[in-house]
Amino acid sequence: MPDQTTNHNEPADESVSGYYENYSETQKEVLATEIRRTRNSLYTLAAIVFASDLLGLFMLDIFVWQSILVILIVPVILVGLSFLASKEPLTAIIIASAIIIGVWVYTIIQLGAGAAITGWLVRAIIIYFLIAGFQHAREAMRIRKELGV
Repeated sequence: MPDQTTNHNEPADESVSGYYENYSETQKEVLATEIRRTRNSLYTLAAIVFASDLLGLFMLDIFVWQSILVILIVPVILVGLSFLASKEPLTAIIIASAIIIGVWVYTIIQLGAGAAITGWLVRAIIIYFLIAGFQHAREAMRIRKELGV
């Protein structure tokens, strides 16, 4: 007769560890998704900033090829921050926010209060993507802390 002594706790232990492994794998996938979304927010912000600056140059009829280098500074920094977002998403989006707000403050100081009103639609879109990126980065950091990664 086969040995009937089996440990009834083994299936429960295996199922608990199985659930934890599945949860952990799911959280890792969500972490990768949130980091990707944070990076995409930064890429989108870079494109919006570049396009709005380029449009501004064309509207003012002061487009020269050397000005492309000047208006590429902030978008290049934002693209660089998207690479930082792979490791530190919250830090990257906070730095991006500080840079964009700094540029806006500088513009208002240089051009006066009228500069705060002009381009309000573009600024609203930029604020939307900053908030979305911040939410994704915060969620990524929460999951990273939870997983201990």
